[in-house]
This record gives sequence, C-alpha cells and structure tokens, in this order.
Amino acid sequence: MWHNGQFISQSSLDRGLQFGDGHFTTLVIRHGQPEFWPRHWQRLAEASQRLAMALPPRFEIEQLLTTIAQQQPDCVVKIVITRGYSERGYAPQTAASVNWYVTTAPLSPWQQRALHVERAELQLAIQPRLAGLKTLNRLEQVLVAQERIERCVDDLIVCDSNLHIVEAISSNLFWYDGDNWRIPQLKNAGIAGIMQAEICAAVLPEARPTLAVWDDLVSAEQAFVCNTVLGPRPIGQVGARPLPQQVLPEVVNTWYLNVLSKSSSA
Repeated sequence: MWHNGQFISQSSLDRGLQFGDGHFTTLVIRHGQPEFWPRHWQRLAEASQRLAMALPPRFEIEQLLTTIAQQQPDCVVKIVITRGYSERGYAPQTAASVNWYVTTAPLSPWQQRALHVERAELQLAIQPRLAGLKTLNRLEQVLVAQERIERCVDDLIVCDSNLHIVEAISSNLFWYDGDNWRIPQLKNAGIAGIMQAEICAAVLPEARPTLAVWDDLVSAEQAFVCNTVLGPRPIGQVGARPLPQQVLPEVVNTWYLNVLSKSSSA
C-alpha cells in the first residue's frame, strides 16, 4: 500500500475509511462531566446492533472519558466506531475486530441568536434501514454545509427526496404550528438526535412526529433547532418570513439553563 506516495507494508485499510462502515456520537464534557452519557451509549449500542457490528467494552470508553474530563473539563468529544480493517471488497471479514477512535475539540459558549434558515437544494436519500443512525456516511451533510456557506444563511433545513422535512444540517428541528409542537418523522432519513430525545422526554413530551413539508415550517409560529454541542437555538426567520416568536420556548430555555447549572455544580 502507498500512503501519500510513500510505500508502507500494511495491506488493509480501516473499513470506516474505505466504505464509511461505522458510526459515531458527539458529546459534551462540561465542568468535568459528560452530558447525557447514558443516551450516547444507547445510541452507540443501537447503531452497532443494527449494523451487525461488535461494540467496544463500555468500561474502556468510560475510563477514557474520565481521563479526558480530568485533562479537558470543558470540551467536545467525538467517539467513532468502525468495523475494523479488511482487504479489498465490500463483504466484512467475520474475524475482524472493531476499531474505535476518540477526538476532542474546544467547547464553544451557548449562543441564542435567532437563526435565519432556508430550504436546502440538496435532498436526502431515503433509506429506512439506516434512518435515525449517525453513520459515517455524511457526504450529504458535507455538501449541504458547503451550500449553506455559498448562500450566506445561518442554517439549511433539509428535505428527503419526497420533499418531507427531515432536519437541519447538523441539528434536529422543532416547530409550533399554533396548536401543537411538532418534530419531523425520521423513518426514512435523518439522525435521531440526543438533544431532541432529551427535550422530548423532559419538557415537550407532546411534540408529535409529523410528515411535513417546507410550507408547514414557513407558516409556523415558533421554531428552534438543537444538538448536543450547540444546545437549543431559536429560529427567527424561515425563508423570507420572520416568525411571530423568535425566541426559545420558555420551558426549553429554563430546562437547558438547568442542564448547564447542574453541569456547573456537579
């Protein structure tokens, strides 16, 4: 094999590099405490099960997280799990051991500036067997992120090829239609987010998974996006239309301030 033009003796490559054969989660360590870790572990376990992959020992990952938290008490941690090394060919080798990688990055402060969002031109492919999972196949998101930069907006709302709303570039979506809080159905595409699950469990249990189109979001009274790294952030304008309410719902704002406070006092 050659790497950057230099011959190396290794003949196999990580399947995560070759085929995107793996999955990941991104979590926050704040004041030395991993946030929502049980739900992150559940995500990793479910993805490994659905992809028929082995899972690294939980205690080994937790030991590393403890070490990282001591050295970097406020940071973002990405955990990547791949099916391991293999020779040429799509079919996995049954004897291969999984690889897992962990990286860290600085943690940015929470921002609540109201966002201007537009509808992305790129549409997500429909694949129910992968829907909800945070796999390593993120080329669609790479292209949408490039599109956002070109269009000079804060975020893009992405639809699937049936024109149903799925998510923002790297965040999940909530909107209030005047009667109910709603979230997109994620049966055909998209990622089931940790922050979305926490908000639905803690403060908006009435949020209804809905097959919705762009016009449903345009006509909303209030909306916000969320992920574990950036937290919940309000949407102020959808396309050309400013929303009537351009702040976070009070219950979400109060809940997240409490999350930050608990992390601080832990």
